[in-house]
Amino acid sequence: MFITVKFGADQQIILNPNSKVVNLVESLREKCQCGPEVSLDLLDESGNLVNLSDLEGSQDIASNYMRERQCYVLVKIIRGDGSEPVRYESMLENLWKRHPELAERLQKLSRPNMRGRNTVIKKSRPPKETIPSTSTKSRAVSQQKSRLS
Repeated sequence: MFITVKFGADQQIILNPNSKVVNLVESLREKCQCGPEVSLDLLDESGNLVNLSDLEGSQDIASNYMRERQCYVLVKIIRGDGSEPVRYESMLENLWKRHPELAERLQKLSRPNMRGRNTVIKKSRPPKETIPSTSTKSRAVSQQKSRLS
């Protein structure tokens, strides 16, 4: 059993997911030369994250979260400060050229409130005041006159 992970300038490595998650993540860090401060994840060919960052210290077997012979793109997780959302950055260069659908999916994951790259955000208008029609006005005037009499 193996998985393929793509990163860098068209580099790829083959890893055995029948290992502990913590060991698999350590292997990924070594191969891509990332320090322990960098949070990593994998994006499968369907555009789904494995969520390795949630499992980083886990002793679970990695194959519980991945599919055999699947190809993954290595992703760096950039955590925002407070109100800033989490962003995902491909560690495979030129992802837009090689896998445009995955690049688009990664962008959507980084901006979950946006619906697309060219989305226009419309400002909501305050509700309009309804102006009573002339028949309503005349009825109200006649009711006032009858009260005064």
